[in-house]
Amino acid sequence: MFLVLVAGVLAVNAQTYKTRDGKLFFNPNKNQGNKEYSAESTEGTALFKVETAEVAMLVPMKSFHFNNALLEEHFNENYLHTNKYPNAKYSGKLIGFDKSMLAKDGEYKMTSEGKVELHGASQPFKAPVTMIVKGGTVTFKCTFSIKAESYNIDIPALVKPKLLDETPIAATITFKMN
Repeated sequence: MFLVLVAGVLAVNAQTYKTRDGKLFFNPNKNQGNKEYSAESTEGTALFKVETAEVAMLVPMKSFHFNNALLEEHFNENYLHTNKYPNAKYSGKLIGFDKSMLAKDGEYKMTSEGKVELHGASQPFKAPVTMIVKGGTVTFKCTFSIKAESYNIDIPALVKPKLLDETPIAATITFKMN
């Protein structure tokens, strides 16, 4: 009986959550009310290892959809070269996370630190994260910005004046704990 109890405790402590419903939205327009160049993906795959507070996410770049099919084509073929660099990746840790937070519904603030790989380049990453625990789900929300030039993404001179120097990105990742 003791061995069964110990095995059960170890299984809970080694909990890893997975989802395929990670959402990312970006709007690089200087006028944030304008959604001309904005896009969203709802196909991010993510892992969350409770014991180590590690988080990883992979987003297929072709899963970003724009309001304009021509913009989507340019994004994939001319800017992100998605045939050569098909995915964006994040791997890191949640600083300030404690597994006891999962036992009680609430909202918790922490920081995510790691690295982002995009368009063949890798950059360090650090951003605030809000973790919401409610009704058997854990939702992470993170807003951060990236510079296209940091990832060797060339923006045409014709378009550049319409865009921010740093593109704001909003990520929402929800895991079912059951």
